[in-house]
Amino acid sequence: MGWFIFLVIVIGAVAAYKYRVPLLAKLTGQPQQRIQRAIDRKKGK
Repeated sequence: MGWFIFLVIVIGAVAAYKYRVPLLAKLTGQPQQRIQRAIDRKKGK
């Protein structure tokens, strides 16, 4: 049972990272383009 919970947490973390821009846009009420620009600025692109 412990492995199942661990697997669910890992899959959830990967999904949250993959869909971070739409999730952050929905949570903060900001446009997706603004969040993507902020992420790109932090990466140094």
